[in-house]
Amino acid sequence: MPAGEDDYEGVVYADLVFGDVDWSQVGDHDPARRSERKDSAKERNVHTEWATEACQDERRWVRSAGSTSGLTVKVTGYSEMAGFVVTVVVAPKHHPPQVEWWGATAWAAKASEIRAYEEGG
Repeated sequence: MPAGEDDYEGVVYADLVFGDVDWSQVGDHDPARRSERKDSAKERNVHTEWATEACQDERRWVRSAGSTSGLTVKVTGYSEMAGFVVTVVVAPKHHPPQVEWWGATAWAAKASEIRAYEEGG
């Protein structure tokens, strides 16, 4: 399984680089339509630019997304454009991971994610 407890294919989570996040294949999981998809006015929509910015936050918290395949990671970081903390699910375009990622989905971070982010993951 590529996404382990402390690293992704031997690359420590803190050392992963999110230089480019490609959202072109996101389809129905477009985070900019989250409230519509979840049929809930409580859900905040997250523009892909905000999600990418959260991935590039120097203080970001990265960990396994817990997927069955082990291919995805979760990144929680602050988006200045959004003005709030965002959690993003991404998958690497290359193995081992380099700087290019596929964006899968994103949401306004939950209270527990914000706490962990503020505490340094």
